[in-house]
Amino acid sequence: MTKFSFIKAVALSTLASACVAAHADTAIHASLDFDSVSSGTTANQYLAGLGLDTVMSFGNADRVDDAPIYDSIGNLLNDGAFHWVDASATYGNVLVKADSNAVSAHNVLWNDHAPILLTFAAPVNLASFSVQQDLSGFGNLQDMGSYLAFLDNTGHVISADNVYYTQGGNPGLTITSGAVTGVSGMLLSAGVHYDNLNINTVTAAVPEPDSMALVLSAMGLFGLLHSRRRKQD
Repeated sequence: MTKFSFIKAVALSTLASACVAAHADTAIHASLDFDSVSSGTTANQYLAGLGLDTVMSFGNADRVDDAPIYDSIGNLLNDGAFHWVDASATYGNVLVKADSNAVSAHNVLWNDHAPILLTFAAPVNLASFSVQQDLSGFGNLQDMGSYLAFLDNTGHVISADNVYYTQGGNPGLTITSGAVTGVSGMLLSAGVHYDNLNINTVTAAVPEPDSMALVLSAMGLFGLLHSRRRKQD
């Protein structure tokens, strides 16, 4: 391979990678009722059957305290700060299970009443989201005691966009949100099971920094190729 051909191959490869990265946030329009699989199927197997396992996944959520940050004189700056992680390897997979309290036909998204983490393969701009809690009427009885949380790419809650609601005494309650940008994950509160989940996202207007860097690198390589060809001519 000539040096010119090698540079051309690298440029094409870089541009292809940039295109893949730039399109990682392809719009998602998903309606999940969890009734198309047998009870005991993992939630991620259910997603795979719908062809959605490349864009999102369900996990068993765990809350982790942030590493402490101190100022120059030793004052703790982030006391109480925490983030959420997927702890399925420790606590087991989120399941789809039959439940007499299912809103739709017979299955619910089940995690033994523990919190559920929905993670996106790449940050998304959420246009709308809704999910129903089961028909049991169980869960948090405190007024506005539960909340649907949106997470950034470090697992931290985007607090300004929390959606608060009361679980107990509201069987089949539909929890809805409007537009939220830069969402890498969502947290479904502990206490109940969930059903009829609807996700609608839009593609990002601006490429992510990593994607833009790849595009610029490819453009630079093509510019070098053009300059060398002109000199050869």
